[in-house]
Amino acid sequence: MGTVGDLIRREDPLRLLEGLLTDAGQGRGSAAALTGSPGTGKSAVLRALSATAAEAGATVLGACATEAERGLPYGVVGQLLSGTAGGTGPPSGARDGRDADRPETLYEALRALAAHRPVVVTVDDVHHTDEPSARCLLYLCGRLAATGVLLVLAGRPSSTPSLPLAEVLRHPRCVPVPLRTLSEDGVAEFLAARPAGAMDAATARRLAPDWHRFTGGNPRLLHGVLADHRDCGPVRPARPVAGTAFRRAVVGCLRGAEPAVTRTAKALAVLADQVTLTLLARFLGVPERAVVPSLAALEATGLLDVGRLRHQGVSAAVLESLTAEESARLHARAARVLYDTGAEPPVVAGHLVAAQAARTADGGTADAPSWAVPVLAEAARHAMPAGQARRAAEFLRTAHRLHDGGQRPDGMLTTLARAEWESDPASVIRHLPALERDLAALRPDDGRWAEAAALLLWHGRHDTVARGAAGAGDGTRAREVRTALAHLCPGRQGPAPAPDAVERVLESLVHTLAPPPSVAALLVALLYAGETDRAARWRELTGAAEPAGTTPARQAVVAATTAVLHVRTGSYDAGAGHAARALALLSPAAWGVAVGMPLAAAVRAATARQAHDEAARLLRVPVPDAMFRTRAGLHYLLARGGHLLAAGRARTALADFHACRDLLADWGERSRDGLDWRTPADRALRRLGDTPDDDPVAVLTRAERRVALLAAAGCTNRAIAAQLYVTPSTVEQHLTHVYRKLRVRSRGDLAELAAVRAAGPADGAG
Repeated sequence: MGTVGDLIRREDPLRLLEGLLTDAGQGRGSAAALTGSPGTGKSAVLRALSATAAEAGATVLGACATEAERGLPYGVVGQLLSGTAGGTGPPSGARDGRDADRPETLYEALRALAAHRPVVVTVDDVHHTDEPSARCLLYLCGRLAATGVLLVLAGRPSSTPSLPLAEVLRHPRCVPVPLRTLSEDGVAEFLAARPAGAMDAATARRLAPDWHRFTGGNPRLLHGVLADHRDCGPVRPARPVAGTAFRRAVVGCLRGAEPAVTRTAKALAVLADQVTLTLLARFLGVPERAVVPSLAALEATGLLDVGRLRHQGVSAAVLESLTAEESARLHARAARVLYDTGAEPPVVAGHLVAAQAARTADGGTADAPSWAVPVLAEAARHAMPAGQARRAAEFLRTAHRLHDGGQRPDGMLTTLARAEWESDPASVIRHLPALERDLAALRPDDGRWAEAAALLLWHGRHDTVARGAAGAGDGTRAREVRTALAHLCPGRQGPAPAPDAVERVLESLVHTLAPPPSVAALLVALLYAGETDRAARWRELTGAAEPAGTTPARQAVVAATTAVLHVRTGSYDAGAGHAARALALLSPAAWGVAVGMPLAAAVRAATARQAHDEAARLLRVPVPDAMFRTRAGLHYLLARGGHLLAAGRARTALADFHACRDLLADWGERSRDGLDWRTPADRALRRLGDTPDDDPVAVLTRAERRVALLAAAGCTNRAIAAQLYVTPSTVEQHLTHVYRKLRVRSRGDLAELAAVRAAGPADGAG
């Protein structure tokens, strides 16, 4: 940093040093201790002084102590002597391997130089000086008065130097020259200085308050913010930005601080909002009084404000500087300390997650303490009711990865799958076998049993849920699952539930954690039962549960239900918009068997608006086979048949309508307004040249048609039963239904009816 901005508000220290330089020119040598926190501009002041001295004809010798050479005897003195005329290196004591045989060597060399002109000796980062060199500097400091030498030592304040260096800095002839961070006015001058700031004075004055609060007035941090500000061009923000340059500046300040200060900064960043003086001391393993100097040093640097790191940008920079191993160790330490002091489970769990993530990034694993998995599970239970499903999933995934040497709580995986469903229902697919095991192992009165059932229903595992619900007793949760199953797959648990029963289940679901996977299906049950107003009311109730922070799955369910509602009531444009949003929020795989809901609404809306290409595109979206055994599949078939009929493919459309007829018959349900297949089937038949009366077999189910055709061909009941792999009594029941529906009395009547149908007009083009 050699710009004008580096020396803003440094006139007084520099003027004092220049006065000492004048004294040296008059044969009155002296020493100065230039102290300042990292980033406050010590090196810039040294460079400015050296430039001034060189212009005045003085000899300038400089050295920079480094931590890496702290164990090298006479390392600093060797740097200084190498600049003297004829200097060949460290004094003889160093060459002989003895630490301090001739401390007068440096003094003698400098006095010889000062006989001709003033000499300025600068040592930067003096706190890293090796001990033999410090003895030489102490020897020199006590004899400067009779020489023309100015000795300037720049380093950190409040450091713990070796005894010789401490004596140097406290020497009566050593003038203290402290550097501090800039005030708000100093920041304004920095921003307006050329070429550092390149801002006009008015803009600099306007930005100064925010920039001062952001950096604490530390010039190094100001340089970083200014570089990030320039990188934001051409439209630059009025407020400072913690970009790459700023974060590098933070790390640079910590690199120049004492190890205890750096450790304290890392602890503050890891503990974040939970930090207190007591907790910080416990984390660092030191008494509270030992932490205070480090906090003071951080505050002097500008990184600390009211006992905490100044803002999130500083914390982020510190955390980014950690290695993976260091991050894992510090977060594990934070979890331990917070757990021991009784912190809330989500707070402790956050550090366990961070520690495990760092270990994974580092390619390693570690055994967890016995309390880790229970804490993570408890934290997830806190997070779910608060609408933090993604965070709950993080906690539970970490619990599954940890090696705790014990048994994890039953149902934890179901809770994990439930949390993951909120963000991406497709992620639940990998858990389905384990969910089936949980459904068999958990008690029906356990809420996780119902959650496992709902997730399995969402992904089409209806047989598993039916078996589990059959022996689940008559508790509240068992009734909820059976109600959802009866609507999704009628016939599994009897006929579809009545609207009142659906509302009772909805009430239970909404008052716990709405909407779970089965809510959408239950809402549509109300809708297609003719209870449009009730469905709209419940849709608003479930959709408004958490309007701001709701999860993608909840948003998708609400959007799909709204689409169905609008399409059902003839608002096709609105319905198409909501359906598109539902399909954009979740992939087809994520929708499971429920994909039929938004697709059916979207296809019906497109067909009504004569957007046949759009409807055809929607029908190319892959759907699971299990969907066609659910009510969602029924609505999908009706929507697809409607599109095919509108597109002139009457025969293919008729097949979809008859498939709807067969599903309803198998479920023991009648066609109703919302599930009317007859009216579009009649239109399809007319386009094919038939009338509904010309196709009497259309009223039969698939099973009834097979039995009727074999009976018309003269097969006995026993032969039909053997061919269809059913019992003779089943054949008799089907024939009874066939005779009643077709209004015939015998197999002969069936044969005549079949002959008439076969001789009818040919089907038209589909």
